[in-house]
Amino acid sequence: MTWPVCCYTVADENGKTGDGGEMSPADQTALADAASRVLDNLGELEPQLVNAGIFDEARNPVALTDDSGGWSSQAVELLEALKAGSGDEVLDSAHVASEEGEVFVVEESGLSLVAVTGRFVLASLTSYDMRMALRDVARSGVRNTTGGAENEGSGDA
Repeated sequence: MTWPVCCYTVADENGKTGDGGEMSPADQTALADAASRVLDNLGELEPQLVNAGIFDEARNPVALTDDSGGWSSQAVELLEALKAGSGDEVLDSAHVASEEGEVFVVEESGLSLVAVTGRFVLASLTSYDMRMALRDVARSGVRNTTGGAENEGSGDA
């Protein structure tokens, strides 16, 4: 199989992929619920979405659109290969385009989202939608246990 036609990765220069911290079982359930809802929304935003999954820092699937054919294990292999290829840099995002489709990876707030789409999607919009989806999961899926306001980040996309 001939795979890459175009491929790029981006380093996290802003430190946004940090540790998600310890989660209680209730937080894990809330995270899974939020992740499932966000993947449903992403499917509506991206009509050419073939498959997608959100993974925690340990590379465990939090939510998947479909796991037929062991898709989640293939996504984890891709995440590990990107991590290994990043060297000393922290992975922020990646995009691989082939003759058959495109694969997007975004890491944010200790979560990774891997999405496979058909060919010729608008890459910048797809990556933006994925980043906003992960931010939504991070905000709604994990309770703020400090009692203060949640860190909403810098507001940049």
